Amino acid sequence: MKNRLTNNIGLKLASVFCALVLWLVVNSMNDPTVPQPYYNIPVKLLNTNLITDSNQVYEILDDTDVISRVVVRAPRSVISELKADNIIATADVSELSSLDTISIKLTTDVSYRDIVSITGSIDTVKLNIENKRSKALALKATAVGKQENGYIIGDITTDQNLVRISGPQSVIDRIVRASVEVDVSGMTSDILTNAEIKFYDAEDTEVDVSGATLNIKSVSVKVSIAQTKSVPVNFTVEGEAASGYRYTGEIEGNGGEVLIAGRASALKNIASIEVPAEALDITDMTEDWQTEVDIRPYLPDNVTLANSSDAVRTVTVRIEQEASKRMEIRSEKVRITNLPEGYDASISGLDETFIMEIRGLSRDVAAVQASGISGTVDIERWMQLRGTDVPETGFFSVAVDFGLPEEVEMVRPVTVTLHISELEEEENE
Repeated sequence: MKNRLTNNIGLKLASVFCALVLWLVVNSMNDPTVPQPYYNIPVKLLNTNLITDSNQVYEILDDTDVISRVVVRAPRSVISELKADNIIATADVSELSSLDTISIKLTTDVSYRDIVSITGSIDTVKLNIENKRSKALALKATAVGKQENGYIIGDITTDQNLVRISGPQSVIDRIVRASVEVDVSGMTSDILTNAEIKFYDAEDTEVDVSGATLNIKSVSVKVSIAQTKSVPVNFTVEGEAASGYRYTGEIEGNGGEVLIAGRASALKNIASIEVPAEALDITDMTEDWQTEVDIRPYLPDNVTLANSSDAVRTVTVRIEQEASKRMEIRSEKVRITNLPEGYDASISGLDETFIMEIRGLSRDVAAVQASGISGTVDIERWMQLRGTDVPETGFFSVAVDFGLPEEVEMVRPVTVTLHISELEEEENE
């Protein structure tokens, strides 16, 4: 029996080998090894905490965390079951090279032993590793776009006024401001919207912060839209100029118009901005006085200035030295008026001609001419001043009223002696 097994051993081994080869050939013909491409396979980074725990951040360069093409060589039966999701690509940060690259390892989660080969279009992940920086920035909101005529932008407020950003030092160090923008084109009423936060460098160029971390990415913004109206600003003065000087009534800058803003209901009844006299006190002034007045405290409620540059107005109050003039008046031009019935009155104490002196602004004094002056002693007015309804009889010293303009006054009053007597009954009859 033993001889039968060992007899012609070489021929028998050759037969077995041929049978095996034939089996492999037949099997290969039935389930051949074929290549199969798969696209856009993501690479998972492992142990990234080795970077972040060192207070560093990383950025993947050139999109090397995605393999654009992976080719798997395996039997057709394996390929038929293999999908892109079964391909696993990893890069372990613990194997980071001095060039900040990590080798990519490719495997599958099914039939890996049957796979002949698996290769990718790239074999490393490239990183940019930097120190981590953080920065807090005040958030500013601005309006962009063309406004409707007759409207302006009022207050712009956000529900958050601070944003914190952290990321690569090269990015964070560039950032100098953070802002949000709201388009107000064609708007005539208040706006409430959400706006994305953007970051800018010193040259006002937007900084790409896609690799940074933000505590907030957008904020709620309210933009007030106000209607406008042009109105004059009026000033008055208080106090008296120094003795011998007068306020001319002229204020340069008075009546100049400003643009105010507010709701239509608030603007409707506003015809002017009235600055009270207390803002311009000319007490003891001896020459023209120029000053600046902030008109904002005198704006009506719920109204603002459309242009902040209009807030301070320059005004000049004109002050002149008084002028005086002496005039010769004939006594016959002084007469008694409003004498009650039953009484007789006469005046004395005036020369045929007398001198009266007036003072005031030169233009007002010049306008008063002796030829146009007449004086009166008004008995009715005199009684009112004395608080009586019936004339008293006797002799009295009374000032003559010359009916001078309000802007002109007498240096010294002209007085006469007034004699009042009651008429006899016979005379009355």
